[in-house]
Formats: sequence, structure tokens, C-alpha cells
Amino acid sequence: MRATQRGIKVLTAVEGIYKDGEVELLERPEGLREARVIVTFLPLASIEPPQGEARSRMLSRMRQGICLGGPPYPAREEIYGRGRKA
Repeated sequence: MRATQRGIKVLTAVEGIYKDGEVELLERPEGLREARVIVTFLPLASIEPPQGEARSRMLSRMRQGICLGGPPYPAREEIYGRGRKA
């Protein structure tokens, strides 16, 4: 935990990789020169998620678009002419 300007203590989380007895941080925490740490080991699969598969699904959904009912579409006069007497 570190103190902020308002005196509230916050936790700083930084991702890293443990290999051969050492932890390598993937980014440098700002404003910290020294701190106590708690290391939590996650399953190896969570280090590199299968982003290619998720990206393909997302792009496929984007290509399909949003179904808004489809044709036949009403003419402008049918939409705006309702309720008016000619």
C-alpha cells in the first residue's frame, strides 16, 4: 500500500512473469522505489490469453452487423404520414 495525497492507502498491481526463481515485471510501477510485495501465482495459460480466437469472433460479429429487422422497409410517407388526414 502507498499513501496518496488524501491519506488514502491504495494497492498497486503490476503484472509479471515468474521464471527460474525470478519475477520479471512487465511494467515499472510509477512513484515506487521500494515496497513490500505479495506474489500470487496464476496458471500458465493466463499469461498469454488466446487473443487470436477472441479477435476472430469479434470481427465476425462486426461483419454481421446488428439485425434491425431487414426489408421490406416502409416508405418515408408511410412513416411520417401516419395520423395525418389528407
